[in-house]
Amino acid sequence: MKKLIAVAILGLAGWAGVQTAAVHSADKITFTKQVAPIFQQRCEECHRAGGVAPMKLVTYEDARPWAKAIKEKVLSREMPPFHAAGELGRYQHDPRLTTDEISTITKWVDGGTPKGNPKDQPAPREWKTDWPFGTPDMVLKVKKPYTLKANPKDQYVFFVFDQVLPEETWLRSIVTRPGNSKVVHHANTHVVPPMLKVPEDGYFAGDFEPSARGTVMVSGWAPGVSPVWLNEGVAVKIPKGMRFGIQIHYSPTEQDAVDETQVGLYFADGIVKKNLRVLFGDRKDLNIPPNDPSYSLTSTKTFDTDAIIDFFHVHMHLRGKSYVMRMTYPDGRQEVALEVPSYDFNWQRTYILNQPLRVPKGTKVDFIGTYDNSSKNKFNPDPAQTIRWGEKTTDEMMQGRIFYEAADENLNVRVKKGRAVTETTGQ
Repeated sequence: MKKLIAVAILGLAGWAGVQTAAVHSADKITFTKQVAPIFQQRCEECHRAGGVAPMKLVTYEDARPWAKAIKEKVLSREMPPFHAAGELGRYQHDPRLTTDEISTITKWVDGGTPKGNPKDQPAPREWKTDWPFGTPDMVLKVKKPYTLKANPKDQYVFFVFDQVLPEETWLRSIVTRPGNSKVVHHANTHVVPPMLKVPEDGYFAGDFEPSARGTVMVSGWAPGVSPVWLNEGVAVKIPKGMRFGIQIHYSPTEQDAVDETQVGLYFADGIVKKNLRVLFGDRKDLNIPPNDPSYSLTSTKTFDTDAIIDFFHVHMHLRGKSYVMRMTYPDGRQEVALEVPSYDFNWQRTYILNQPLRVPKGTKVDFIGTYDNSSKNKFNPDPAQTIRWGEKTTDEMMQGRIFYEAADENLNVRVKKGRAVTETTGQ
């Protein structure tokens, strides 16, 4: 009898072991079932054929060789790159991983990176390579494709487009489409006044400061930047007679490369109620001492109207360390509107709020830029130099922009294809 009981216990134990193994097998994290959907949603925008990243993460064969590096980057939250602090859901196009997603990737790597059943792999995602908002109303092109000569240093070129706006024009969006994403580091679109004389070939190369010649930056592109489509009834007014130009920062390249970057203009239609406004927090009096790990400047501006904040933008160069926009309301209450605790020159996003932020007239904003000019900054080309403002990457900038609407503004301008329509003619 005892022997039968023992056999029964052993049998139950064996059955339990089989059940436990089955449960563990069912719980195993595989690439095709759990990891691929995360990569597709969070990583493929850059890590795909034609993306700006150096490797693809679309298939198991793509991702497996990089498994340990992927684990390291997601645990440190270095990838996917997004540098504004704040809860998930505050900003549009926020690629940051949730705690569960990081745990899933980590378990997959620690579990031996199993592939899983190919049938579990999600259908391939189709990535639009054309204009994001459909064909623009006007496409601005350079006179001819630009040949970038091989050079171990960064290069800058300011192209001026030929098209002149014959009338005051209202825009809903400005989109940059890089011609050669392997060499275009970032590109800023400017409104160019009529008095700027442009060379016959249509561009200025080298040390050319467009803002010092009367231009105004109105849009920017960098890897990871999503274009802005303004809210219904909101547009940007461009005066009659203006042209557009684009300053392109080209990365070092070992061989000649050809680029033909384009800019697409989307005209407003219907009733324009508000002209998008900008609160500038710029400083040009930078004087960063050698080996200073925490040099800081503050620019303070005040809203002269009740405002509805839609998005933010920050721009510094290689020594940029962090940036904060801190509000002080008329009642004395303070709030951080934007915090970029670890600025990265290579990922210059526009931070678009999912829910616009309303602030009352009289609200003060402290724009606080901090810089690391020490040897601890791995991007610092020379910590022994005193650094001042300049267009070159090895110089510095401090730009903070808050894009907003005046809450009580109602222009009630009827426009068609960007141009005001008169009541008498309908044109």
